[in-house]
Amino acid sequence: MNSSSISLLASGNSLGAYVPAMHLHTYLQERGVRAEVHVLENLYHEEVRRKIRSTKQAFHADFAVALMGHKLAKPVDSSLDEEEVQRLLDAWEREGVSRFAVFTGFWLPILERYKTMARNPLDIRLIRLDAWDSPSFKVHKNLYPGYHNDWFYEPSQLSPMSYIASNETEPLPYAQREGGILVHGGGWGIGTYASTISELQHRGYRLDVIVYDPSEVEEDDGVTRYFGTEATWEPWNRDAQGRHTFPPMIRYVRKDNVLREIPLRDYSSYTDLMRNCAAVISKPGGATLNDSLAYGIPFVMLEPFGEHEHHNSIYWEACGFGIRFAEWKARDFSVHHLEGMHRCSLEQRSQINHYGRNTYAAENSRHV
Repeated sequence: MNSSSISLLASGNSLGAYVPAMHLHTYLQERGVRAEVHVLENLYHEEVRRKIRSTKQAFHADFAVALMGHKLAKPVDSSLDEEEVQRLLDAWEREGVSRFAVFTGFWLPILERYKTMARNPLDIRLIRLDAWDSPSFKVHKNLYPGYHNDWFYEPSQLSPMSYIASNETEPLPYAQREGGILVHGGGWGIGTYASTISELQHRGYRLDVIVYDPSEVEEDDGVTRYFGTEATWEPWNRDAQGRHTFPPMIRYVRKDNVLREIPLRDYSSYTDLMRNCAAVISKPGGATLNDSLAYGIPFVMLEPFGEHEHHNSIYWEACGFGIRFAEWKARDFSVHHLEGMHRCSLEQRSQINHYGRNTYAAENSRHV
């Protein structure tokens, strides 16, 4: 086993800064590379954590409120519990931690402090899963140029650098897929995704809808399926073994206005949904770009959430991997156009490697 552990610095504030870290953790662990996930919110004051759920609900209920909140993003220093921060820094120093993969820029002030304490040279890589500065990096624009930035979607190069998944399983051939469309609003259920559902149903599409709240689940029609995250789970929670986990996913079925909850076996059941879908419809968040490339999924993009997602949309469309919903509608919801995007993403994916293989796993000679 590689003796140097990798600390994956994630955030539960956005599943886009959490789930990719969990995928990379799974990938590295299975290849004998030690890795540990740290979630920023575990360093918050308890009262700050308690407010996150109500903020999510407000953002989900009103996209305009979410957009305003995005514009007002600021450093999280005032949310941090100094005792918890110092405890973590002391543990890193004691254990000689020197390697970091950073999924949100809000960790940078903490890393700046650790740089003054560390006894060994540090390898800190900022994982940039957007084609532009996301809010967490934008507020630390004075700090991040001093770090190694791994831009997955460099705006000047229309060829993604890499992708992240729990394994290197090849995407399913398009003809073998079940043909449904996955519809979601990201981890906070944000955006205009709900307004597309009836329109797609009328076109005869089978849909897999990821709801933010069970109240969104309609009466079962035998065609549209509904899924969501178990209501009490939070990304900063740990299991009985003290480990962070993927979101526990549930299938919802409403019949005669009675809602049943059917837990999925594990998160791979959800990734199987993605691997089988004909397209994903969502706002153009960085983690969904990654899913699109990792699983060869055409991406039908809704209204972006902030400037970084606006640039994501431009980038993905220019690469030929995605299309804006209004444009797809103008093309009469063409399946043929989706297949063309699938072929483009497969061609690009064949030319790149998993980020974990590129950056970490090759160091473990047993797997080279």
